[in-house]
Amino acid sequence: MTVTVSPRAWRKESVPGRVRTLAGLSLLTLVLLLAAILAGAVSTGSGLQTIGHDAGPQVLATTGLYRQMSEIDALVAETLLLGREYGPQQQADLSSYDQRRLEISENLLKAYRLALDNPAERRTVESLIEGLGRYERLAAQARLLDVQSKHTAGHMPDNVVEAYQKATDLMHRELLPQAYNLTLEAGTIVRRAHAAERSATSLARSAVVVTGVLALACLLGLQAYLNRRFRRVFAPALVVATVLTAAGLVIGTVLLNRQDQALEEAKRRGFDSVLTLTRARAISKSMYGDQSRYLLDRFRRDTYEHTFLDKSQTIAAIEATSLPDYQSKLHVNFQGLLGGVTGQDRERLFSVYQRFQQADARMRTMPAEAAIKFWDGELTQTYERYDKMLEELIRRRESGFERAIDGGDVALETLWRSVPAGLAAGALLILAGIWPRLREYR
Repeated sequence: MTVTVSPRAWRKESVPGRVRTLAGLSLLTLVLLLAAILAGAVSTGSGLQTIGHDAGPQVLATTGLYRQMSEIDALVAETLLLGREYGPQQQADLSSYDQRRLEISENLLKAYRLALDNPAERRTVESLIEGLGRYERLAAQARLLDVQSKHTAGHMPDNVVEAYQKATDLMHRELLPQAYNLTLEAGTIVRRAHAAERSATSLARSAVVVTGVLALACLLGLQAYLNRRFRRVFAPALVVATVLTAAGLVIGTVLLNRQDQALEEAKRRGFDSVLTLTRARAISKSMYGDQSRYLLDRFRRDTYEHTFLDKSQTIAAIEATSLPDYQSKLHVNFQGLLGGVTGQDRERLFSVYQRFQQADARMRTMPAEAAIKFWDGELTQTYERYDKMLEELIRRRESGFERAIDGGDVALETLWRSVPAGLAAGALLILAGIWPRLREYR
Protein backbone atom coordinates (compact mmCIF):
# COMPACT_ATOMS: atom_id res chain seq x y z
CA MET A 1 0.00 0.00 0.00
CA THR A 2 1.45 3.35 -1.01
CA VAL A 3 1.03 6.38 1.20
CA THR A 4 1.11 9.73 -0.52
CA VAL A 5 1.49 13.12 1.10
CA SER A 6 -0.38 15.96 -0.45
CA PRO A 7 1.60 19.06 -1.47
CA ARG A 8 -0.42 21.13 0.96
CA ALA A 9 0.57 18.89 3.91
CA TRP A 10 4.25 19.00 2.80
CA ARG A 11 4.20 22.77 2.62
CA LYS A 12 2.63 22.95 6.06
CA GLU A 13 5.49 20.92 7.52
CA SER A 14 8.24 22.71 5.52
CA VAL A 15 7.33 26.29 6.52
CA PRO A 16 8.09 25.96 10.26
CA GLY A 17 11.18 23.94 9.36
CA ARG A 18 12.45 26.71 7.15
CA VAL A 19 11.68 29.32 9.80
CA ARG A 20 13.56 27.29 12.40
CA THR A 21 16.50 26.80 10.00
CA LEU A 22 16.77 30.51 9.19
CA ALA A 23 16.35 31.45 12.85
CA GLY A 24 18.95 28.86 13.86
CA LEU A 25 21.41 30.22 11.31
CA SER A 26 20.76 33.73 12.59
CA LEU A 27 21.41 32.64 16.18
CA LEU A 28 24.53 30.72 15.16
CA THR A 29 26.01 33.70 13.32
CA LEU A 30 25.21 35.93 16.32
CA VAL A 31 27.15 33.52 18.52
CA LEU A 32 30.05 33.52 16.06
CA LEU A 33 29.97 37.33 15.92
CA LEU A 34 30.07 37.53 19.69
CA ALA A 35 32.90 34.99 19.83
CA ALA A 36 34.94 36.96 17.28
CA ILE A 37 34.43 40.23 19.17
CA LEU A 38 35.32 38.66 22.50
CA ALA A 39 38.38 36.95 21.01
CA GLY A 40 39.61 40.32 19.76
CA ALA A 41 38.87 41.86 23.15
CA VAL A 42 40.83 39.15 24.94
CA SER A 43 43.79 39.64 22.58
CA THR A 44 43.97 43.42 22.91
CA GLY A 45 43.21 43.18 26.62
CA SER A 46 46.17 40.86 27.05
CA GLY A 47 48.39 43.28 25.15
CA LEU A 48 47.22 46.22 27.26
CA GLN A 49 47.83 44.23 30.43
CA THR A 50 51.35 43.25 29.37
CA ILE A 51 52.45 46.65 28.09
CA GLY A 52 50.51 48.86 30.48
CA HIS A 53 50.55 46.93 33.74
CA ASP A 54 53.11 44.09 33.73
CA ALA A 55 56.21 43.96 31.54
CA GLY A 56 55.96 47.60 30.41
CA PRO A 57 56.24 49.09 33.93
CA GLN A 58 58.95 46.52 34.70
CA VAL A 59 61.05 47.77 31.78
CA LEU A 60 60.69 51.37 32.92
CA ALA A 61 61.48 50.41 36.51
CA THR A 62 64.65 48.56 35.51
CA THR A 63 65.76 51.44 33.28
CA GLY A 64 65.35 53.73 36.27
CA LEU A 65 67.34 51.17 38.23
CA TYR A 66 70.26 51.56 35.80
CA ARG A 67 70.24 55.33 36.31
CA GLN A 68 70.03 55.07 40.10
CA MET A 69 72.88 52.59 40.25
CA SER A 70 75.00 54.87 38.04
CA GLU A 71 74.15 57.72 40.38
CA ILE A 72 75.22 56.00 43.59
CA ASP A 73 78.60 55.16 42.04
CA ALA A 74 78.96 58.80 40.94
CA LEU A 75 78.06 59.96 44.45
CA VAL A 76 80.71 57.70 45.98
CA ALA A 77 83.31 59.13 43.58
CA GLU A 78 82.17 62.65 44.44
CA THR A 79 82.47 62.16 48.21
CA LEU A 80 85.99 60.77 47.74
CA LEU A 81 87.01 63.56 45.34
CA LEU A 82 85.96 66.38 47.67
CA GLY A 83 88.36 67.00 50.52
CA ARG A 84 87.81 67.86 54.15
CA GLU A 85 87.03 71.47 53.23
CA TYR A 86 83.85 70.19 51.53
CA GLY A 87 82.48 68.47 54.63
CA PRO A 88 78.85 69.73 54.40
CA GLN A 89 78.65 68.80 50.72
CA GLN A 90 80.05 65.35 51.44
CA GLN A 91 77.31 64.82 53.99
CA ALA A 92 74.70 65.96 51.46
CA ASP A 93 76.14 63.47 48.95
CA LEU A 94 75.94 60.69 51.52
CA SER A 95 72.30 61.57 52.22
CA SER A 96 71.59 61.45 48.49
CA TYR A 97 73.36 58.09 48.36
CA ASP A 98 71.07 56.70 51.08
CA GLN A 99 68.00 58.03 49.27
CA ARG A 100 69.04 56.49 45.95
CA ARG A 101 69.84 53.21 47.67
CA LEU A 102 66.30 53.15 49.06
CA GLU A 103 64.88 53.82 45.58
CA ILE A 104 67.02 51.00 44.17
CA SER A 105 65.66 48.62 46.80
CA GLU A 106 62.08 49.58 45.93
CA ASN A 107 62.68 49.11 42.19
CA LEU A 108 64.37 45.76 42.76
CA LEU A 109 61.41 44.64 44.83
CA LYS A 110 59.01 45.76 42.09
CA ALA A 111 61.08 44.01 39.42
CA TYR A 112 61.17 40.83 41.53
CA ARG A 113 57.39 40.80 41.99
CA LEU A 114 56.84 41.28 38.27
CA ALA A 115 59.38 38.54 37.46
CA LEU A 116 57.89 35.83 39.67
CA ASP A 117 56.79 33.79 36.63
CA ASN A 118 60.13 34.23 34.83
CA PRO A 119 63.00 32.27 36.45
CA ALA A 120 65.72 33.97 34.37
CA GLU A 121 64.60 37.47 35.33
CA ARG A 122 64.16 36.43 38.94
CA ARG A 123 67.74 35.11 39.08
CA THR A 124 69.01 38.36 37.56
CA VAL A 125 67.23 40.40 40.23
CA GLU A 126 68.59 38.12 42.98
CA SER A 127 72.12 38.49 41.55
CA LEU A 128 71.73 42.27 41.53
CA ILE A 129 70.65 42.27 45.17
CA GLU A 130 73.68 40.20 46.15
CA GLY A 131 76.03 42.26 43.98
CA LEU A 132 74.83 45.56 45.43
CA GLY A 133 75.62 44.22 48.88
CA ARG A 134 79.22 43.57 47.77
CA TYR A 135 79.39 47.00 46.15
CA GLU A 136 78.28 48.70 49.36
CA ARG A 137 80.99 46.92 51.34
CA LEU A 138 83.68 48.02 48.87
CA ALA A 139 82.34 51.60 48.78
CA ALA A 140 82.24 51.71 52.59
CA GLN A 141 85.87 50.54 52.71
CA ALA A 142 86.92 53.31 50.31
CA ARG A 143 84.94 55.85 52.32
CA LEU A 144 86.60 54.73 55.58
CA LEU A 145 90.08 55.10 54.10
CA ASP A 146 89.07 58.52 52.76
CA VAL A 147 87.94 59.72 56.19
CA GLN A 148 91.13 58.43 57.81
CA SER A 149 93.35 60.20 55.28
CA LYS A 150 91.81 63.66 55.88
CA HIS A 151 93.02 64.79 52.45
CA THR A 152 92.17 68.03 50.68
CA ALA A 153 90.23 68.22 47.43
CA GLY A 154 92.16 66.79 44.51
CA HIS A 155 94.81 65.05 46.62
CA MET A 156 93.42 61.57 47.14
CA PRO A 157 95.80 58.95 48.57
CA ASP A 158 96.51 55.99 46.31
CA ASN A 159 94.90 53.50 48.71
CA VAL A 160 91.60 55.45 48.54
CA VAL A 161 91.68 55.45 44.73
CA GLU A 162 92.55 51.75 44.60
CA ALA A 163 89.71 50.87 46.96
CA TYR A 164 87.26 52.86 44.86
CA GLN A 165 88.53 51.16 41.69
CA LYS A 166 87.37 47.80 43.06
CA ALA A 167 83.91 49.19 43.79
CA THR A 168 83.43 50.98 40.46
CA ASP A 169 84.76 47.99 38.51
CA LEU A 170 82.13 45.80 40.15
CA MET A 171 79.44 48.35 39.32
CA HIS A 172 80.35 48.88 35.66
CA ARG A 173 81.55 45.41 34.70
CA GLU A 174 78.94 43.33 36.50
CA LEU A 175 76.00 45.18 38.04
CA LEU A 176 75.12 47.74 35.36
CA PRO A 177 75.25 45.12 32.56
CA GLN A 178 72.93 42.92 34.63
CA ALA A 179 70.52 45.80 35.12
CA TYR A 180 70.59 46.50 31.38
CA ASN A 181 69.99 42.82 30.58
CA LEU A 182 66.98 42.90 32.89
CA THR A 183 65.61 45.77 30.83
CA LEU A 184 66.28 43.91 27.58
CA GLU A 185 64.55 40.75 28.83
CA ALA A 186 61.41 42.61 29.86
CA GLY A 187 61.54 44.66 26.66
CA THR A 188 61.53 41.45 24.61
CA ILE A 189 58.34 40.37 26.38
CA VAL A 190 56.73 43.70 25.46
CA ARG A 191 57.75 43.45 21.80
CA ARG A 192 56.49 39.88 21.51
CA ALA A 193 53.20 40.73 23.20
CA HIS A 194 52.72 43.70 20.88
CA ALA A 195 53.48 41.67 17.74
CA ALA A 196 51.19 38.82 18.82
CA GLU A 197 48.38 41.22 19.69
CA ARG A 198 48.60 43.01 16.34
CA SER A 199 48.34 39.73 14.44
CA ALA A 200 45.50 38.34 16.59
CA THR A 201 43.53 41.60 16.54
CA SER A 202 43.78 41.89 12.75
CA LEU A 203 42.43 38.35 12.41
CA ALA A 204 39.68 39.05 14.96
CA ARG A 205 38.57 42.19 13.11
CA SER A 206 38.27 40.26 9.86
CA ALA A 207 36.26 37.56 11.65
CA VAL A 208 33.99 40.20 13.19
CA VAL A 209 33.23 41.73 9.78
CA VAL A 210 32.57 38.35 8.14
CA THR A 211 30.36 36.96 10.92
CA GLY A 212 28.56 40.29 11.30
CA VAL A 213 27.70 40.43 7.62
CA LEU A 214 26.55 36.79 7.72
CA ALA A 215 24.37 37.48 10.77
CA LEU A 216 22.73 40.45 9.05
CA ALA A 217 22.22 38.43 5.88
CA CYS A 218 20.54 35.61 7.82
CA LEU A 219 18.27 38.04 9.68
CA LEU A 220 17.30 39.84 6.50
CA GLY A 221 16.69 36.51 4.80
CA LEU A 222 14.50 35.38 7.70
CA GLN A 223 12.45 38.58 7.57
CA ALA A 224 12.12 38.40 3.79
CA TYR A 225 10.85 34.83 4.02
CA LEU A 226 8.34 35.69 6.78
CA ASN A 227 7.18 38.71 4.80
CA ARG A 228 6.66 36.70 1.63
CA ARG A 229 5.11 33.65 3.32
CA PHE A 230 2.86 35.40 5.87
CA ARG A 231 2.08 38.61 3.98
CA ARG A 232 3.45 40.84 6.76
CA VAL A 233 5.30 44.07 6.14
CA PHE A 234 7.75 43.48 9.02
CA ALA A 235 8.18 41.75 12.35
CA PRO A 236 9.03 44.38 14.99
CA ALA A 237 11.07 42.02 17.16
CA LEU A 238 13.19 40.92 14.20
CA VAL A 239 13.71 44.51 13.06
CA VAL A 240 15.01 45.42 16.51
CA ALA A 241 17.19 42.27 16.51
CA THR A 242 18.66 43.34 13.16
CA VAL A 243 19.36 46.82 14.48
CA LEU A 244 21.04 45.36 17.58
CA THR A 245 23.13 43.04 15.43
CA ALA A 246 24.23 45.91 13.19
CA ALA A 247 24.99 47.98 16.28
CA GLY A 248 26.99 45.09 17.77
CA LEU A 249 28.98 44.79 14.55
CA VAL A 250 29.71 48.51 14.34
CA ILE A 251 30.37 49.06 18.06
CA GLY A 252 32.47 45.91 18.36
CA THR A 253 34.60 46.89 15.38
CA VAL A 254 34.98 50.49 16.60
CA LEU A 255 35.94 49.43 20.13
CA LEU A 256 38.43 46.84 18.86
CA ASN A 257 39.97 49.51 16.63
CA ARG A 258 40.08 51.91 19.56
CA GLN A 259 41.82 49.33 21.73
CA ASP A 260 44.30 48.56 18.97
CA GLN A 261 45.01 52.24 18.40
CA ALA A 262 45.43 52.79 22.13
CA LEU A 263 47.91 49.92 22.31
CA GLU A 264 49.81 51.21 19.29
CA GLU A 265 49.90 54.70 20.78
CA ALA A 266 51.07 53.35 24.13
CA LYS A 267 53.74 51.13 22.55
CA ARG A 268 55.28 53.34 19.88
CA ARG A 269 54.73 56.93 21.02
CA GLY A 270 54.62 56.25 24.74
CA PHE A 271 56.52 53.19 25.88
CA ASP A 272 59.24 53.22 23.20
CA SER A 273 59.83 56.95 23.60
CA VAL A 274 59.91 56.80 27.40
CA LEU A 275 62.27 53.83 27.30
CA THR A 276 64.66 55.58 24.90
CA LEU A 277 64.68 58.85 26.84
CA THR A 278 65.00 57.07 30.19
CA ARG A 279 67.95 55.10 28.89
CA ALA A 280 69.50 58.33 27.57
CA ARG A 281 69.05 59.91 30.99
CA ALA A 282 70.64 56.90 32.70
CA ILE A 283 73.67 56.99 30.38
CA SER A 284 73.92 60.76 30.88
CA LYS A 285 74.08 60.23 34.63
CA SER A 286 76.90 57.74 34.05
CA MET A 287 78.67 60.37 31.88
CA TYR A 288 78.42 62.84 34.73
CA GLY A 289 79.94 60.20 37.00
CA ASP A 290 82.78 59.70 34.50
CA GLN A 291 83.71 63.36 35.00
CA SER A 292 84.15 62.93 38.74
CA ARG A 293 85.98 59.63 38.19
CA TYR A 294 88.24 61.42 35.68
CA LEU A 295 89.18 63.94 38.37
CA LEU A 296 89.45 61.33 41.11
CA ASP A 297 91.53 58.61 39.43
CA ARG A 298 94.68 59.91 37.75
CA PHE A 299 95.63 56.34 36.83
CA ARG A 300 92.60 55.90 34.55
CA ARG A 301 92.01 59.36 33.14
CA ASP A 302 92.43 58.25 29.54
CA THR A 303 89.97 55.41 30.14
CA TYR A 304 87.32 57.68 31.63
CA GLU A 305 87.77 60.23 28.84
CA HIS A 306 87.26 57.46 26.27
CA THR A 307 84.15 56.08 28.03
CA PHE A 308 82.76 59.64 28.23
CA LEU A 309 83.15 59.92 24.44
CA ASP A 310 81.52 56.52 23.83
CA LYS A 311 78.52 57.45 25.97
CA SER A 312 78.30 60.87 24.30
CA GLN A 313 78.14 59.17 20.90
CA THR A 314 75.39 56.89 22.20
CA ILE A 315 73.39 59.91 23.36
CA ALA A 316 73.97 62.21 20.36
CA ALA A 317 75.98 60.59 17.58
CA ILE A 318 78.08 62.58 15.10
CA GLU A 319 81.24 61.75 13.15
CA ALA A 320 84.24 62.44 15.39
CA THR A 321 87.64 60.89 16.12
CA SER A 322 88.22 62.12 19.69
CA LEU A 323 86.40 63.85 22.52
CA PRO A 324 87.70 67.36 21.64
CA ASP A 325 86.77 66.68 17.99
CA TYR A 326 83.28 65.55 19.07
CA GLN A 327 82.73 68.60 21.26
CA SER A 328 83.84 71.03 18.57
CA LYS A 329 81.74 69.42 15.80
CA LEU A 330 78.54 68.81 17.80
CA HIS A 331 75.54 70.03 15.77
CA VAL A 332 71.76 69.95 15.98
CA ASN A 333 71.39 67.22 13.31
CA PHE A 334 72.77 64.52 15.61
CA GLN A 335 71.53 60.92 15.75
CA GLY A 336 71.68 58.46 18.65
CA LEU A 337 69.20 57.94 21.47
CA LEU A 338 68.08 61.57 21.40
CA GLY A 339 67.88 61.63 17.60
CA GLY A 340 64.14 60.89 17.66
CA VAL A 341 63.30 64.11 19.53
CA THR A 342 61.82 66.63 17.11
CA GLY A 343 60.67 70.24 16.83
CA GLN A 344 61.25 72.76 19.59
CA ASP A 345 62.02 69.98 22.05
CA ARG A 346 65.02 68.98 19.93
CA GLU A 347 66.33 72.54 19.75
CA ARG A 348 65.96 73.09 23.49
CA LEU A 349 67.51 69.74 24.30
CA PHE A 350 70.43 70.33 21.96
CA SER A 351 71.07 73.73 23.54
CA VAL A 352 71.42 72.38 27.09
CA TYR A 353 73.34 69.28 25.96
CA GLN A 354 75.80 71.40 23.96
CA ARG A 355 76.44 73.65 26.98
CA PHE A 356 77.10 70.55 29.08
CA GLN A 357 79.66 69.31 26.54
CA GLN A 358 81.27 72.77 26.29
CA ALA A 359 81.61 72.92 30.07
CA ASP A 360 83.22 69.48 30.04
CA ALA A 361 85.72 70.62 27.42
CA ARG A 362 86.69 73.61 29.59
CA MET A 363 87.11 71.44 32.69
CA ARG A 364 89.62 69.14 30.98
CA THR A 365 91.97 72.07 30.22
CA MET A 366 92.17 73.25 33.86
CA PRO A 367 94.63 72.35 36.63
CA ALA A 368 93.33 69.78 39.14
CA GLU A 369 92.11 72.09 41.93
CA ALA A 370 90.54 74.61 39.52
CA ALA A 371 88.91 71.75 37.59
CA ILE A 372 87.32 70.39 40.78
CA LYS A 373 85.91 73.81 41.68
CA PHE A 374 84.61 74.31 38.14
CA TRP A 375 83.11 70.80 38.11
CA ASP A 376 81.46 71.40 41.49
CA GLY A 377 79.99 74.71 40.30
CA GLU A 378 79.26 75.64 36.69
CA LEU A 379 79.65 72.19 35.14
CA THR A 380 77.25 70.58 37.63
CA GLN A 381 74.73 73.34 36.99
CA THR A 382 74.85 72.76 33.22
CA TYR A 383 74.38 69.02 33.76
CA GLU A 384 71.40 69.61 36.07
CA ARG A 385 69.70 71.83 33.47
CA TYR A 386 70.25 69.15 30.83
CA ASP A 387 68.98 66.40 33.18
CA LYS A 388 65.92 68.46 34.10
CA MET A 389 65.07 68.87 30.40
CA LEU A 390 65.28 65.09 29.90
CA GLU A 391 63.10 64.53 32.95
CA GLU A 392 60.48 66.92 31.60
CA LEU A 393 60.37 65.12 28.23
CA ILE A 394 60.06 61.74 29.96
CA ARG A 395 57.19 62.89 32.16
CA ARG A 396 55.25 64.24 29.20
CA ARG A 397 55.61 60.99 27.32
CA GLU A 398 54.77 58.96 30.40
CA SER A 399 51.53 60.94 30.65
CA GLY A 400 50.76 60.09 27.01
CA PHE A 401 51.55 56.43 27.69
CA GLU A 402 49.22 56.34 30.69
CA ARG A 403 46.42 58.13 28.79
CA ALA A 404 46.68 55.62 25.94
CA ILE A 405 46.54 52.65 28.32
CA ASP A 406 43.60 54.17 30.22
CA GLY A 407 41.78 54.79 26.93
CA GLY A 408 42.28 51.18 25.88
CA ASP A 409 41.08 49.92 29.27
CA VAL A 410 37.93 52.06 29.03
CA ALA A 411 37.23 50.76 25.50
CA LEU A 412 37.72 47.19 26.71
CA GLU A 413 35.39 47.68 29.67
CA THR A 414 32.74 49.24 27.42
CA LEU A 415 33.02 46.36 24.97
CA TRP A 416 32.58 43.72 27.69
CA ARG A 417 29.54 45.53 29.09
CA SER A 418 27.61 46.59 25.99
CA VAL A 419 28.22 44.21 23.09
CA PRO A 420 27.39 40.85 24.75
CA ALA A 421 24.25 42.34 26.30
CA GLY A 422 23.11 43.78 22.97
CA LEU A 423 23.70 40.56 21.04
CA ALA A 424 22.03 38.47 23.76
CA ALA A 425 19.01 40.76 23.55
CA GLY A 426 19.07 40.33 19.79
CA ALA A 427 19.02 36.53 20.16
CA LEU A 428 16.00 36.71 22.48
CA LEU A 429 14.21 39.01 20.04
CA ILE A 430 14.79 36.53 17.21
CA LEU A 431 13.07 33.86 19.26
CA ALA A 432 10.28 36.29 20.17
CA GLY A 433 9.88 37.24 16.51
CA ILE A 434 9.45 33.73 15.14
CA TRP A 435 7.40 32.29 18.02
CA PRO A 436 4.00 33.73 16.88
CA ARG A 437 4.57 32.36 13.37
CA LEU A 438 5.47 28.90 14.64
CA ARG A 439 2.38 28.82 16.84
CA GLU A 440 0.20 29.12 13.75
CA TYR A 441 1.35 25.62 12.72
CA ARG A 442 0.54 23.85 15.96
